[in-house]
This record gives sequence, structure tokens and C-alpha cells, in this order.
Amino acid sequence: MPERVVFLGGGVSTLVALRRLREGPPELQDKLQITIINRDEWHYMPPLFADFALGEVREDQLKAPVANIAKRYGAELIIDEVVDVDPAKQQLKTKGGKTIEYDYLFIGSGVSYDHEAVPGLSRYGYHNYSLEGAKRMREALSKFKGGRVVMLVPGLPFRCGCYPFEMAGKLKYFAMRKDPRSEVHLVTVFDEKQMGQMFKDVFRQFRRIHNKLGIIYHPGKEAKEVREKEIVFTDGSTLKYDLLIYVPPVKVPEFAKNRPELVCPNNKKVLATTYPEFRNPKYRNVFVPTDAAMPCVNFPIAGIFSHAAAVSAADALISDLTGVRGTVLFPDEIVAVADFGPTGMMVTFDIDHNGPTQKMYVTAQSPMIKFMKLAFYLGWIDALR
Repeated sequence: MPERVVFLGGGVSTLVALRRLREGPPELQDKLQITIINRDEWHYMPPLFADFALGEVREDQLKAPVANIAKRYGAELIIDEVVDVDPAKQQLKTKGGKTIEYDYLFIGSGVSYDHEAVPGLSRYGYHNYSLEGAKRMREALSKFKGGRVVMLVPGLPFRCGCYPFEMAGKLKYFAMRKDPRSEVHLVTVFDEKQMGQMFKDVFRQFRRIHNKLGIIYHPGKEAKEVREKEIVFTDGSTLKYDLLIYVPPVKVPEFAKNRPELVCPNNKKVLATTYPEFRNPKYRNVFVPTDAAMPCVNFPIAGIFSHAAAVSAADALISDLTGVRGTVLFPDEIVAVADFGPTGMMVTFDIDHNGPTQKMYVTAQSPMIKFMKLAFYLGWIDALR
């Protein structure tokens, strides 16, 4: 009987892990019965949502049919939403009423967001963490004539640690073209000391770029309530805005909400996983290389880490099924690319495999880097059409 391998989600980590499985030994391929379950028909490149919101790319450039992934790698595709995962019974239940059994499960469903973390946040603010959110933000930006833009980070953890710093730069670049007198304020729940601990020497480079752009910092500010044109903080202070862009904090996915064995014991907002094979701590046939689990092993919530984790997880499954040790280890270095509007930055993470903690440092800064980043993401989607 073939091994039933089910991928929950049709995003980046699923594509990377599935491709790695199909690169495995030829004798393994007939032993795999692969199924992808995705809530809709599209494979998205989420970093392009920001470019779409700013009017720099079209909607068709940021997505490709997930059916193309299934066809290319010999998988069955089910369009449905998983509402429960029962690892003891090795079953998934879907919103459409299906019960799907598996021998091995890859959770690659991505991050869930808490848009109600602060009262009024989703009502008065805009975000680009989903296509629908990016559409609303794009419309708001198209109507913006100038004024004060606030970039708000109301809680931890959030997806892509560099994002608010990048987006503040991009928004300043955008707003200045609307009205040179426009202001951009970056408001974060973490203070500058925490920023230094989180981003190490890279934070100094962030500040250098932001100082040149005239971005105003408000560190260590916890939002209590968002009102129309005003944010109220827990210390009693307020901040006026003309346009509010926010970073939604993450929350544990709905399918794991009533499954404590799937939730990270040290951070109830993310899924449980282990390093370096990215298996569930209790159920070794459940692989969790999604970015929704990265903080559980002290990595940021970012696609570059889930990409590497997906390769490691797929190699671990190949080893389980063949007895052959995987040839691809988790990398010693991971490189991120950031777009600040007028310039770009390349950041390198040195991985300590005993931790895994990271050292971070800037390896390059150039306007060319921002175009490299955009070209990579657009090329990723083009390759799946």
C-alpha cells in the first residue's frame, strides 16, 4: 500500500517540501500517494501583497493556480478548508464534511492573524497580509492625498520581522510623492532595547535609513484602542493619523485551537515543532515546517526559514521511508532581502545549530537589491503558470 502523504495548505512550504520529495530516490515515488488540501484554488506569494497594495504589481502577478503544483508533482488536489486535525487518529476534517486519513502529514497552512487584537484595529486600519486586505489598502492609498501615516505594530509575534521597518520606508517614499510634507510614524509595542535584541546590529542599519527618510519612532507603545483618526495607548497618550497601516499579530490556526498537542508549549499563539526535522514533538509522522511554527524553535515567522524547514522535513520523511539519511541539512546561513522604498538591504542570519539562535548582520545595501527581491518573487509565480 502506498504511504498517504497529505499536505495541509498549498503555499510555499508545501511546494518546497513536495518538490524535495519528488527529487528523492526513484524507488520511493511509487510508494507515495500525495494529497494537497487548500482552502482556495490559488498559490500566493504573500510578500507581493505589499507591492500590490502600493500599485506596483497586478493581481495576476502574485498568484498561480495551485492545481499546477498538484499536476507537476503528481498530487491529488482537494479545495476545502481543514477545520480539525486529529493526530491520534491520523485524520483531518474539512469544512465541506470530508474526513481524510493520512500516514504522514505536512502542515504548511501558513499563519492565522488576530485582527481584533486591539478594539477598532480592523475597522479603521489597513493591512496587506491577505489579498483582500491588500485590495482595501490599495484603495485607501489611491485616495491618500498626503498627511500623517502611522505604521502600527500592536503585538508579538508577527509575520516577517523586517516588514514594519521595510513598509515604513516604502510608505514614506510613497507619501512623499503625494505630498512632500507627509509624515510617517512607526509605532511599536516593543521598545528600542527589545528592537536591538531582536534585530541586533541590523536595527542600527534600519534606523540609519529611517533617519535619512525622516521617519518618526514611537517605541514601547501599547495600543489600547483605535478610533477614527486616533490611536489611544495604555499609558493614556494618543496619536492622530490620517492613514493607519497595521501589522496583525498572529494566533494559532483554527484547526489546532482545540488540539493542545499541536500548539507550542512555550508560545500558545504558534504551532508546535522541533528542530532540525520540524516534526511535532509528540507525533513524529506530523511535520510542521510552516512559518506558523517557527517561533517554537526560536526562528522568526518568515518564509525564508519555513523554506529551509520544508526541505529538512521532506528529507526526514525520505529517511523514514528509505532508511537513507537526508543529504540536505538545515543551512548554516540564511539570507533575507529587504525593500525600504528608495533602497534595498541584504541581511544574513548565521544559524547556531545548537540553539538554534541566530546572529544577524547586513551584507549589502543597494537600490539594486530591491529589484532583485521583486524579480525573485515575480519569477516564482511565473514558473508555476
